[in-house]
Amino acid sequence: MTAMTSEELGISSPAEKAADSKAPAEKAAEKAKATKLAGDVGLLDTEKNYLIVVSKDGKLVTIDFDPKFQPTELKPEPAKVADIGLGSQAVVQYTKQGDKNVATSVEYRPAKGE
Repeated sequence: MTAMTSEELGISSPAEKAADSKAPAEKAAEKAKATKLAGDVGLLDTEKNYLIVVSKDGKLVTIDFDPKFQPTELKPEPAKVADIGLGSQAVVQYTKQGDKNVATSVEYRPAKGE
């Protein structure tokens, strides 16, 4: 008869249990952390539900949004994503979900001339 290891028996040591219990909490904290980005709207696709923001340093960041998502125009009126025009100044908060940046809030100022 051979001795079975704790791994083969499906038994975790206290250290392994502690590591396992931290992993979901760390993932939740990572998911909840929002990033704020200010720049101009360079592209808006309401059919595929994403927009591209050009940051002040010229970086292009693609942001996905839910079709029911409602941005906030900087004058306090309800707005729709389709109201955001190219060249609008925007402040976007988003979270990382897998390989996508998903919008949690968008505040924008219409482009001059709109």
